[in-house]
Amino acid sequence: MRKYTMIDSDAKLSQLQSQWKEKGITIVAMDFEGEFNLHIYGEHLCLIQLFDGSAYTLVDPFALSKDALKAFLEDGSVLKVMFDCASDSALVRKQYDILLEGVYDIRVCALALGYTGNLTGLVERYIPEAAKPNLCSKKKNQMTNWLVRPLKNDQIEYALSDVEHLLVLKQILDIEVAEKGLTEKVALEMQQAGKSKGPDKPGWTKFSSWKYLSREEKVFLKHFFLARDELARKYNVPAVRILEKHLLLQMAKNVPTSDADFHVYCNNCNVKKLTELTSKLKSAKVNALAELGR
Repeated sequence: MRKYTMIDSDAKLSQLQSQWKEKGITIVAMDFEGEFNLHIYGEHLCLIQLFDGSAYTLVDPFALSKDALKAFLEDGSVLKVMFDCASDSALVRKQYDILLEGVYDIRVCALALGYTGNLTGLVERYIPEAAKPNLCSKKKNQMTNWLVRPLKNDQIEYALSDVEHLLVLKQILDIEVAEKGLTEKVALEMQQAGKSKGPDKPGWTKFSSWKYLSREEKVFLKHFFLARDELARKYNVPAVRILEKHLLLQMAKNVPTSDADFHVYCNNCNVKKLTELTSKLKSAKVNALAELGR
């Protein structure tokens, strides 16, 4: 079990930053654990893991103020080394209106060098002696409930392992990038690390088949999606527990004409919510038809 410090107050986070400044620490490894519509509705930052090269730190965002988190994550004076920070940056942007600053995403380096795999594979490739394959544990903790406190030891070990090798990987990749004459290219792309590439896309446009749908199908999918989302938010449950994505898509392509037709799609929904869901979907159909001018 790795030793670590738990930051569970604004004062402790401020103290950690002061300690880094006193020690001349200007670069740390960082990663997030979050909830992504797996146990409750929506996306939530649940844990921040840090490693300064010698000491591990866990930051509990549930115990901190938004202002403290924002000040920390938007502080560009400490370089935060991450791997594939796109989803993490989107998470805090949408939840807290935080724009990550001082981010160094080593995936940018890896991609420039032709590597397209995940962090585990990157460690195996460049630090084989440090690779400890444990796919069962990894899969288990990817599905774990990070909302629950206190955290279990295996959760903590899993979380800290994600920042263990980031600083060493940065050093290795920086050297290889320089040797291949890619430093300028990587530096240019790194300026966009953690930054939004545009407005966040609505959830209904993220279906893999979205671009192949007709205009009518897109309109129905949007309104059915919003109806499902409204009910999921109300009961604070993952949206898929209300209605699975593939059923939304089928419904948009074959729009129900009666309550019985709606029930066919909603037969996996909790009986208690069935009537409410059917009502919302019928209203969504009316709204879609209105948008289509019918």
